[in-house]
Amino acid sequence: MPSSTSLSSRPIVITGMHRSGTSLVASYLSSLGVGLGDRLLAADARNPHGYFEDADFRELQGEILTDATPEGDGGHRDWGWTENERLDRGRFARWTERARALAATRSGRPGLWGWKDPRTSLLLDFWDEILDHQALYVLLYRFPWAVADSMQRVGADVFLDHPEYAYRIWAFYNRQLLDFHRRHPGRSLLVSTDALLRDPARLAPLLREKLGLAVADGSLASLRDRSLFVSFDPGDPLVSLVAATSPRCTRLLAELDEQADLPAAGLWNAAPLRGERPAGPIDLSVVIPCYELGELLVEAVASVERTAPDHCELIIVNDGSRQPRTLEVLAALREGGYHVIDQPNSGLAAARNRGIREARGRYILPLDADNRLSPGFITSAIQVLDAQPDVGVVYGDRLEFGGRNSRRSIPELDLPIFLWANYIDACAAYRREIWEACGGYDAGALVWEDWDLWLSAAERGWRFHRLPQVAFEYRVRPNSMLRQAEREGLRQTVREHIYRKHRGLYEENLTGVLLIGHTYLHAVTVDALKLRDSRDRVQREAELIAADARALRESRDRLQRDIDLLAASVEPERQALRALQQELATLRAEMAFMESTRAWRLRGVAVRLKNRLLRRG
Repeated sequence: MPSSTSLSSRPIVITGMHRSGTSLVASYLSSLGVGLGDRLLAADARNPHGYFEDADFRELQGEILTDATPEGDGGHRDWGWTENERLDRGRFARWTERARALAATRSGRPGLWGWKDPRTSLLLDFWDEILDHQALYVLLYRFPWAVADSMQRVGADVFLDHPEYAYRIWAFYNRQLLDFHRRHPGRSLLVSTDALLRDPARLAPLLREKLGLAVADGSLASLRDRSLFVSFDPGDPLVSLVAATSPRCTRLLAELDEQADLPAAGLWNAAPLRGERPAGPIDLSVVIPCYELGELLVEAVASVERTAPDHCELIIVNDGSRQPRTLEVLAALREGGYHVIDQPNSGLAAARNRGIREARGRYILPLDADNRLSPGFITSAIQVLDAQPDVGVVYGDRLEFGGRNSRRSIPELDLPIFLWANYIDACAAYRREIWEACGGYDAGALVWEDWDLWLSAAERGWRFHRLPQVAFEYRVRPNSMLRQAEREGLRQTVREHIYRKHRGLYEENLTGVLLIGHTYLHAVTVDALKLRDSRDRVQREAELIAADARALRESRDRLQRDIDLLAASVEPERQALRALQQELATLRAEMAFMESTRAWRLRGVAVRLKNRLLRRG
């Protein structure tokens, strides 16, 4: 436990970009006895071990940053970042007194104290002035690709809708950290979280040697939850792809490593892109259509590079994107040798068809630009297709992340159930001859082009094979194409199109489809009844709570009336008491005046003489 008397009144501030390990380091310092506040944010699914974040500091800093950022400029104002990156630091001064008062409530306590909040990264100079340039700082940075991945897994709508924000906010925050550390190297510890996770024992010696804190060697490793920290190998394809598409981030990362007390040098390696199409026969072609999802496309491409074996190719189809960031990414990929096809915006079906027409693989694997392939699936799928000529389609489970986080187990193909509703995603490997025989993806099926293709394959007698492994990671986004189509009421139109196109298949399996439909509708009815019962129960509970609230209000009003009556009844006695107190005060003043006069002193002498004479007599 820290026990340095000379530093006992100096605060310790832990900060860094969001999702950069500040909670981990704060939990470590808390375990060593540093007081980080009484009202800490509660743990939740995003951080089940707790944030170790003082709610009062968090609320204040959120208000300051919101006040200093413009409205209507996108971004995330509570984080102090909007799209034009205008942070009006001149408005910080109006919050000085409130910040001083908050710091004063903490600094008066014995022992080491401090707080943790990523927002402090943008308020370092503001707080340093308030704390009389005496504070100590632990500044944390993490690989930008790891932070971007974590921000997507957290599932906040603003970042799922705007994945391009992640790298920009990372650079905005870490520029502040680097600038502050360069100006105050003696009072700040700049640490790579990635390096710290590799060697947790390094932190305690740094706190002692650099900041002069008398801390014991605590167990940071025991506090780490590996499920919260997705790590990447130094040579992971994503590193080089980020360096090519977001070069300012990797340049800033190199500067941070150069200045850091615990750098991540050697833990990442950005190599030039080599996306050239392979020569010779191709087993499988991965086709990624892209429309305005450039930032996510980088992760999709990295997943292909990470998982595809030899004799595979990648084809990217730009379906008329106009977003500047997406065009930047596509240009960087094209320059890096990737096969990028440009076409006017024509929709998902047309983009897939265009890519497949130029594909050379015997097998096709479509991948949406916002999803990611899982390791091992391509290899397993090729093995099945090579070994079983009657199998036309190979698929697996999916791992959902973003808006939801869970593994979705996909069942074996049951044709009547499949005719009722699609449950096999487009991200499945299939024989190119299926696409050719079926005439490609049907634009009339809109967002269910994959269902239409699978039904066409089933009509032709192809067998579907399920692999008991995760095939891909599915990003759950609030504004995905499927959700937009559902909001626009296109479901019925698309179903009618598919029913008409595959009428023969539906007629052959009509009994099974009707039974499945009946079972489905029965289940929906049961669920609806349960929901109605739950609603009624909640309504009754709400009515009881409302009745209790009314009774409490009535009791409160009665009590207030009794208090008012009691106050009115004792008021005359209060007035009489105040009059007596005033009269007594007047008498005391008169007595004090009399006692100070010469006559009173002579009277005292006379009384004493009289008493002596009486004793002699």
